[in-house]
Amino acid sequence: MNNRNKIDIIYYKVADHIIRVADRIGIDMDRALPSFIPFRLEEAEFGPNLTSIEVSSEKCDLDQDDLKLLSDVSVIWEERFRLEESKDSYFTSILANNTEEIWTMKSSKDFAFSKVFLNIEEVYRTTKLSWLIMVSFGQACLNSRTLLIHASVVTKGNLGYAFLGKSGTGKSTHSRLWLSHIEGTELLNDDNPAIRIFPNGETFIYGTPWSGKTHCYKNKKAQLAGITRLEQAPQNSFKWKSGSEAFVAVLPSGSAIRWDSFLFSQMVGILEAIISRIPVGHLKCLPDREAVELSFSFLNEKRMVNKE
Repeated sequence: MNNRNKIDIIYYKVADHIIRVADRIGIDMDRALPSFIPFRLEEAEFGPNLTSIEVSSEKCDLDQDDLKLLSDVSVIWEERFRLEESKDSYFTSILANNTEEIWTMKSSKDFAFSKVFLNIEEVYRTTKLSWLIMVSFGQACLNSRTLLIHASVVTKGNLGYAFLGKSGTGKSTHSRLWLSHIEGTELLNDDNPAIRIFPNGETFIYGTPWSGKTHCYKNKKAQLAGITRLEQAPQNSFKWKSGSEAFVAVLPSGSAIRWDSFLFSQMVGILEAIISRIPVGHLKCLPDREAVELSFSFLNEKRMVNKE
C-alpha cells in the first residue's frame, strides 16, 4: 500500500446518511472496516454526503502554535487519546503504544470533512480507523437531527428499546436477558446506535457499524418506543421520568464534543426533542428475569396508553 494518484471512493449508509470515504493508499476497506460491510453502497446515492473522510498515510503536522488541548482522556483509549483545537480545525489523536505510531484525524469544525493520517502497517489489525470515522460521523450528524448514543438496543417487531447506563451497569446483560425471556426480540446494537428524528416527528433508532465488543452490525432501524436508564440495585423497581429528570437520564449517553458550544447545543436540542416524544424510565435492577419482565411490562403498557 503506497501513496498513489488514483483515489478509490467508497460510500456507506448509516442511519440513512451517506458517509463518503476517499482512499489514496489502496486499502482493502472490507478488511480494514469489516463492521461497515453491511452498510456499504454498491453505487453512490443521490443527495449530499453527511461527512467525507479522506484516508492518507502522510504525517500530520501537530506542531502548531495555536493548538489548544481540550481532552487527553478517553473511555476507550484512556490516556492515549488527545483532542485538540486550532482556529479552524479539530485534531483527534490516538497516541502511540509500544511500536505503534500516532493516528490523527484533522476535521473541519462541523466535521463535514475529515482527513485521517494513519499507520498503514496496522490498518488491518486495529479498530482505530472505524473509531475515528465514528467520531466524525457522531458530530456531523447532529446537524441532521441525528444522535449517536451510548446504549444497548433490542427490537421486538418494528419497535426498538434502548437501555442506557454507566459502563459496567449491565446494559448488555439486560439486553441478553430480554432475548432470553421476551419472545420475538432481537439485538439491534450493543454500544453506539443512532437515533434520528424526522420532520414529521417520527423517531427511529438504527444499527450502526459501532457495537462495542459485540459483533452486531445490522443495517436496520426500528421505531424508538422507549428509553430506560439502568442502575444496579439489590431489588427491582421501575419509575418513569419526565422533564428535567428525563433529560438528566439521557444526557450522559449522548455523543457530542462538550467543548464546542454549537455542537453541544445541537445535541441538547435533539435530546429535548427525544424526551418530548419518547417515554424515559429508570430501572433499578438485578441481572435477572424479574427485571426484564418489569421493564417490558412498563414499556409495553406505556406504548399501549400512547396508542389510545
